[in-house]
Amino acid sequence: MRFHIAALLGVAHLAFAAPFLNGSTRRLPDGMPNPSPSELETIELNAHGTLPNGPPPVGISEGGITNLKLIAFNELFEVAFFDQLITNITDKAMGYRFTDDEDYDFVLNGLKVILAQEELHALDANNALAHVGIDPIEPCQYTFPVHDYDAALLLATTFTDVVLVTLQDVVERFALGGDFALTRGISSVIGQEGEQQGWFRVMQGKVPSELPFLTTSDLNFAFTAIQNFVVPGTCPNIDSIPLKTFAPLNVITPPAGETKNIKVSFDDPDGIDEDTLWLTYINQRNLPIVEPLRIISKENGTITAKALFPYEAHEMNGLTIAVVTKTEGPFPNAYSVANETLAGPGLFIIN
Repeated sequence: MRFHIAALLGVAHLAFAAPFLNGSTRRLPDGMPNPSPSELETIELNAHGTLPNGPPPVGISEGGITNLKLIAFNELFEVAFFDQLITNITDKAMGYRFTDDEDYDFVLNGLKVILAQEELHALDANNALAHVGIDPIEPCQYTFPVHDYDAALLLATTFTDVVLVTLQDVVERFALGGDFALTRGISSVIGQEGEQQGWFRVMQGKVPSELPFLTTSDLNFAFTAIQNFVVPGTCPNIDSIPLKTFAPLNVITPPAGETKNIKVSFDDPDGIDEDTLWLTYINQRNLPIVEPLRIISKENGTITAKALFPYEAHEMNGLTIAVVTKTEGPFPNAYSVANETLAGPGLFIIN
């Protein structure tokens, strides 16, 4: 009964619905990111669990600190998203109305638990930073380009996928930096995010589990992707996060489950031979796939180009991360792709 979202909504897919969030100075809920003891108690009650109370690590490596900063940056964005989504459903905003009270309660109650759990994730990361004398990451103002519940759910599915693939990189970097005490906690978060993602997928009529081995990624791609929802100039200490922000990549014609050319656009880079650019795909736990990028047009500082999306040859289901690279590789991993990226990531999910 709750598997097909369009059936739940009285006004799904409206072309002129109320905006999801307008980039206002809306505060985060529950006193975030600095809740009082009573507010924290409420968050834990809503989350069906508590912050970890074991001893924090004695020290954290430089790479580990970068990991925690990115996690906090992402989790604060997610808190803002789910808080606004809950508000829109509660207020019965146009595009967020349910035709059945049972479905309304089921979705709203589930989202409230998810919100509280994301709040605890943000607090856990910021608490670890504070423990080693690093200023916690502060929230920004955010804007989300969706206008109804269907679109909001699709966006939540996409950024949760990005979280899941990025946390693989986080765990590896913790291990490389000797931050073994932090790996178990992050692994528990991966499990929680996976449960959350399965629920989002079922609500869209999809099978709960996306892939046997989820797509992998690099921290820098997630850092860039999150900034698509940030109002520029509103992040108090984003400059303290030592990660790259790539130029945007617009996927004009996203692929379906077939081999075909896709069209993309991006800013015309200075000092780059535009005849030797490639579109590189990261999909599942396979080696990155590189295809020649053929220029279609150059106009007003923007390049429009096309490249093959070789779906059948690699069974490219699930999340794909597409970026424009300066070389054709070969690339052994996502980290090496990030080092040669000009624009991206473009994100799309098949299945």
